[in-house]
Amino acid sequence: PRWGTRHLRMGGQGSKPSSPKAGSPKAAPPPREPIASDPVPVAPPTPEPEPATPEARAVRAVDPRWAKVSARFAEICDRLDAIERRLPAPAAPGAPIPAGAPETSRRDDTCDAARRILADLVDSRGAPPGCARFVRVPANYYDEPLEFRRRCVGGATVDHMCKTIVMENTRCVNDDCADAFNSRWYLVVVQYTAKLNQQKLEKFLHELNNVDGRRCGKKNFNMRLAKEEDSERLTGYVKGAVCPFGCVESRMPVIISDKIVALEPQTFWLGAGEIDLKVGMSAADFVARAKPHVTDITY
Repeated sequence: PRWGTRHLRMGGQGSKPSSPKAGSPKAAPPPREPIASDPVPVAPPTPEPEPATPEARAVRAVDPRWAKVSARFAEICDRLDAIERRLPAPAAPGAPIPAGAPETSRRDDTCDAARRILADLVDSRGAPPGCARFVRVPANYYDEPLEFRRRCVGGATVDHMCKTIVMENTRCVNDDCADAFNSRWYLVVVQYTAKLNQQKLEKFLHELNNVDGRRCGKKNFNMRLAKEEDSERLTGYVKGAVCPFGCVESRMPVIISDKIVALEPQTFWLGAGEIDLKVGMSAADFVARAKPHVTDITY
């Protein structure tokens, strides 16, 4: 029938798709993913500024505004030079700090005392180099209250301010520090906010010497603060600067208050070999390196 032929001519069912006409634009191919062999694009060079023309230089030479700017610039440079001359020279390692505010404290990790302590911590005890932080404090440190001292070193609280003292068992059966359980002298670390309890210390040492077959009577324990000359001879540090590390007598046992080990945050502060030098380290690092007896010795 006629309608069927017309239907086929108009592209009905069974007809072939028409081909694109000549001259019609072709579709752009899809973008290709870059590959390793493609050249790296290079930014065009930045054009250099053109030098000032002789006319511009001449204008600057005669324009009074340029003269004012130049004079002002020279004045500023002179004032900066004067300020630099008034500034103190950088302090040498170990140089003392005059009496002043807590903010005058400074880091001092390279002085002789710090090097001595770090040598013991790092070289002898295997601590990481950054385990301790040393701070030089102003000369009036011990003349000020505990809060002032805390601010000098950046301690978390006044409870984090601690000290090391040398205690002697005047009734010890030994005359040296060879026996870590029954030494004549001990390094004892306590907080400034707590008081050492002599009875607790003696009880702990008595119990320590009566386990695993050891026998030692109570009469053999009488703990007293060591004489200043003995403390300095054993540690190599003067009073107020005693540190458990770098001591002359390296066998001296260490006893630390359990309250210090329980501090949060853990970093606490001690004397560091010089009156005006303090060291901060975490309780965990201290216990790992000093191998102390940790017990309740304060009230």
